[in-house]
Amino acid sequence: MTMANGGHSVFLTQQQKKERLADRMSILVDIWESDNHTALTYPHIESALSSHGIHLSRTRWSYLINGTGHLVTDRELLKGIAEFVFGVPASYLCDLNSETPPEVEARRGFLITLRKLKVKNFAMRNLGEMSPETLKTITEIIDASMKDEE
Repeated sequence: MTMANGGHSVFLTQQQKKERLADRMSILVDIWESDNHTALTYPHIESALSSHGIHLSRTRWSYLINGTGHLVTDRELLKGIAEFVFGVPASYLCDLNSETPPEVEARRGFLITLRKLKVKNFAMRNLGEMSPETLKTITEIIDASMKDEE
């Protein structure tokens, strides 16, 4: 089997395509929600797309974000979601063998770091009654985890 793009197989099963598309959608939703400080809802997506003449049903939206149901292959729809909702190159959703755009990868890494820092801060605030050795061990585990992600 031919391997390209960082070890991703060029030949994907339908299920792999659905999962990869759902993973990419999840990353974009996480970034959008972080930037907008609110949950991304179907009405927002539908509104952004309909203003460009693109229709998206709730069912198809569910397929996209959950990796279930039918594989969404409508290029105009995927292009519209990429460009009009998330502001990323259409190829990210239309070509599942494409590389992750650098701006998406950078934002994703930043979100992971922020989440780990929140966990670390939460642990420090809420585990204050623990011994210094236990707190030090917890901090080392979190710090090691953060280094592994880099």
